Amino acid sequence: MSGKEPDPIDNGTERSAPFTGSVWQRISLIALLWAICVLTYGGIADNYLFNDDFSWLREARLDMSWGNLLTHRVVDFFRPVINLSFYLMERASPGNVRFHNTFNLMLHFLNTLLVYHLVQALLDNARVSIVTAILFAITSVHTGAVLWISARTTLLSSLFLLASLSIVASRREKGTAAVTVSVFLYIVALAAKETAIAGFFLVFLLYLFRKADPRRPQVRAATLISFTAVSAAYLVIRKAVMGGFLQSNWNIGGHILRNAAGGLLYQFYPWPVFSICCPGATRIPEPGHPFIPEILVIPLAALLLWAGEASKKLHTFAFALAWTVLALLPAAPFHYRFFSTVSITQTRYYYLSSVGSVLLIALLLSILWSSKSRIKRYSCLLLFLVLCAGYMVRVDRLEKKWDKFTGMYREVITVIEEETAKHPGIATLAIEDPPLAFPYIADALVMNGPGHRVIEVTGGRESAMVFRPCLYISYRGDVPRIMRIEKLE
Repeated sequence: MSGKEPDPIDNGTERSAPFTGSVWQRISLIALLWAICVLTYGGIADNYLFNDDFSWLREARLDMSWGNLLTHRVVDFFRPVINLSFYLMERASPGNVRFHNTFNLMLHFLNTLLVYHLVQALLDNARVSIVTAILFAITSVHTGAVLWISARTTLLSSLFLLASLSIVASRREKGTAAVTVSVFLYIVALAAKETAIAGFFLVFLLYLFRKADPRRPQVRAATLISFTAVSAAYLVIRKAVMGGFLQSNWNIGGHILRNAAGGLLYQFYPWPVFSICCPGATRIPEPGHPFIPEILVIPLAALLLWAGEASKKLHTFAFALAWTVLALLPAAPFHYRFFSTVSITQTRYYYLSSVGSVLLIALLLSILWSSKSRIKRYSCLLLFLVLCAGYMVRVDRLEKKWDKFTGMYREVITVIEEETAKHPGIATLAIEDPPLAFPYIADALVMNGPGHRVIEVTGGRESAMVFRPCLYISYRGDVPRIMRIEKLE
């Protein structure tokens, strides 16, 4: 990536930064970003659990111990750092869902601070860094990462990886100690979630970005070698623990290219405009063609690079675009159609990638703001406000939808627990055809009442008779599903 510009942004203007200014400037920035995160995601505090959440909480409470934290596998993944986080939180306040949701919000806030710090270290431009951090805090493209308690895997891995890359990108001279700390943080990120392997690609991207401007501190060769060695060692260890890399919903194929393109396209879909003007247009169904509309990424990328060239910031635009794509690669092998809104939780895959996409948006806004024309400056301000309002409106809608969806779990589990409390002598629950995923309902009931044995039955009441005495729980109807609970003796 070569660039013509003497400095990536604004030709040396706006080079003061709140994190390097007075104490009050730093406090003001931190308070601003915290307020924005709370304003956008504060509603999650009252949300309930969903699917994998029940497994994490149950196993943290009943199966994990200090002796097996590093090897215990929940939902069949090797994530010891996440084990530790759930284990400690369940020891501190068992079953406190608000505690877990608030922890997700705090992680998102810390990641927002790190995004500011990383962009400031790279570009030395306060205005672009702050706008990037604000957009990262409120963008609706990665909402699932914050809403879902189990997506803590994404939040924690991103936290440690962004901290690691911030050290790598630092303008200060980096000695052995700094390299050691950055590599250690990368190791912790990998132990939180396997998609942190994106750090291997991103550290090379930082190396290329800095090499194009010799006046800035370079990424040391020792850093590149260390990240490469750690990545290779992690792949060996993970294969030894997991027994392989490929799964039924994760493997190599042409869908990787399609998903990387679709994820990029998804992040530049005009969500804010549609959220304000046409809410119905915020749903993208599963595309039928294997590569359409993902093929539209080609003109989109060309347009972004043209904007960089026209503004003499090609070097920086290319970096942000490359970050957006490279950060998606480790998640791209999943068999999900990334350019769709089939699942709210699916958007967690865009969390780290969105650092690049919101940086690109901030760079586009900076082109307008750098103009001497008042009209262009007012347009820049108006676009920024529309972006903020549109993203926040969409996040609010998704949060309410998520609350309603998780509320179904809360309702089902509450009713069953109330009924079992009326029959203290019965320890077996036979459930047939529940409207929600059976394993997670079983985890919830076992977690809240360890004496219960939960069994999935098929074949109607007669099949449940085998497990007498028990409570037979069945459902009838389509929408809504109506629960029926019968005592069998």
